[in-house]
Amino acid sequence: MTTDAPFSSYVITDPCIGVKDGTCVEVCPVDCIASSDDEPQFFIDPALCIACEQCVLVCPVDAIYLEHEVPEEWKASIERNRVFFLEVKGDTPAVSVEWAEQLIRSALVRAGELGIDVSVVVVDQRGEPVATSPAASDEPAKTQSAANRAYTAVGFALSTSQVNERALERAPESLDRTRLAAGPGAIPIGRPYVVGAIGVAGGTPDQDEQCCRAAVTGSQGG
Repeated sequence: MTTDAPFSSYVITDPCIGVKDGTCVEVCPVDCIASSDDEPQFFIDPALCIACEQCVLVCPVDAIYLEHEVPEEWKASIERNRVFFLEVKGDTPAVSVEWAEQLIRSALVRAGELGIDVSVVVVDQRGEPVATSPAASDEPAKTQSAANRAYTAVGFALSTSQVNERALERAPESLDRTRLAAGPGAIPIGRPYVVGAIGVAGGTPDQDEQCCRAAVTGSQGG
């Protein structure tokens, strides 16, 4: 009998200590890798990692593993990655209308490159819409799909490509189950804390995800 592998974010483990190469930071599409001057390694924020594998491909010391594949002798790295981001101090920024509109513009540029017509919705930390793409009102079904995906991404603090039906069944009671949606098409935004999400609908799952990544990569909030 086979079972689905559990979702896990990537973790930077002990081989990074003292090396701190930084190439992984440059290739991360969602800006979820960070460190500080007094830390000997980089860390991955498990709340934002979308498991895209880009960091793994460039790591010169093979220090990056999916959480459930971390070798036994480096298991402590999992907690170190979490704790680094939990200990970051400062106010959590809100998703401004200006930032949301920036995200939407970047997503629509990518959609144009792909030749697809999409609806884009950016939500805040509560899952409430901050801004929608200009033509979204003409396509309510697509708009609702994008909004539901964004709501799910911020509710789980995960890309919806990492949320399956089983995860939805175990969703926290605080979430509105009628608004949850599995499958690619939304990515959480904000670092070091998730402060919102962007959802896209209208293309194939891969195309919608590409639009989200382009938005998160191309727009900086704060």
